[in-house]
Amino acid sequence: MTRLKNLRLITLVAILFSCNIAHCLYVELGLSYSHKKTSFDADNTIDAESTTGSLSFYFFERFALEGSYTSALGVRREKLTVGTTVVTTQNVTQKTQVYGLDLIWILSDRKSFFQPFIKGGLAQINRAQEVQVDGLQTYTVTPENAVVPSYGLGFKLNLTDQLGLKFSYDAWQTPIGSGTTSMDASTRAGISWIF
Repeated sequence: MTRLKNLRLITLVAILFSCNIAHCLYVELGLSYSHKKTSFDADNTIDAESTTGSLSFYFFERFALEGSYTSALGVRREKLTVGTTVVTTQNVTQKTQVYGLDLIWILSDRKSFFQPFIKGGLAQINRAQEVQVDGLQTYTVTPENAVVPSYGLGFKLNLTDQLGLKFSYDAWQTPIGSGTTSMDASTRAGISWIF
């Protein structure tokens, strides 16, 4: 079943890219990064980071087809105590890969300094968690890969004709079991090159 979903996504990407390359006005290569660290106390922290690479084909002046790949890593460290006694420690490392395909609508002229945009499409999500309890026992949890709807918004600041800064908010529906989903999101900042 997973192979069939992967084949469908790859086929869709190939069809959309081949149909629009002939009408392409310009191509944009992007790289963005996000990092977040939250702490409850010195022994209970969550550290997450992600890197995204994207390739966008712009056509009809205000539209683009964007393919993207995101690699994310999250580490949660917990130390449970009762009074001053440590009951258990747990480290959870989650690795996530997101392959995205989005149609982008740019809301201003292509030469504008400020270019807001909205986007929507599909994302394939692959996840795995490694859990270590008390520094000894380690086990891995790998949920089913899924193709889900995604959407986002953001803006680009054109610094030159070829170079820009890009900021976006992206969200997708991540399956969490029993046919239910959770809305996951990422805020990104990065750089883009037009060629």
